[in-house]
Formats: sequence, C-alpha cells, structure tokens
Amino acid sequence: MLAGYRVLVVEDKPLVAEDLKALHAEAKGVPVSSAPSVHEAQYLIKDGPAVDAALLDLNLRDGPVTPVLEALSARCIPTVVYIGGAVP
Repeated sequence: MLAGYRVLVVEDKPLVAEDLKALHAEAKGVPVSSAPSVHEAQYLIKDGPAVDAALLDLNLRDGPVTPVLEALSARCIPTVVYIGGAVP
C-alpha cells in the first residue's frame, strides 16, 4: 500500500517514532529520518531528503507542531497529525 512512499515521522518519543517507522517499513515504504522536535523537522523539510507524506505528533518537546504542518502544507505534502495522550 505504501510501496515507495517516503514518510517523515515527527515524534518526540523514541519508541513511538521507531514503531511508526517499522510499520512504514513493513508496508514497503522507503526509510526517511524522523525528527523529535519542531526545529529538527523544519531542518529536514528544508535540507533533508524529499518526502511524500508525513506523520506528525501534535505536541513536541519544543512546542506545537504547527510550523512543521505549515511548511509541509506549503509544499502540498499530505500529512496526518495525531496526539499520543489520553483523551478525557
């Protein structure tokens, strides 16, 4: 289903990021780096390998993921935003 797709994972919890990357690899996706912060994600979007889609945790250690979402949206890159906490 994701064969050949390059997906950027933006997640500040290393185990969750590794799980998401492993799921993507199982779906025959192309490995792309993950970013644990807004700052690192912005760097990867600007200077890293091209991506076809992105998975973004809503809240990262250096703030909301909004600037990353805006940068991806400006490049017309499909994105899924999720939150990893319990919902009351």
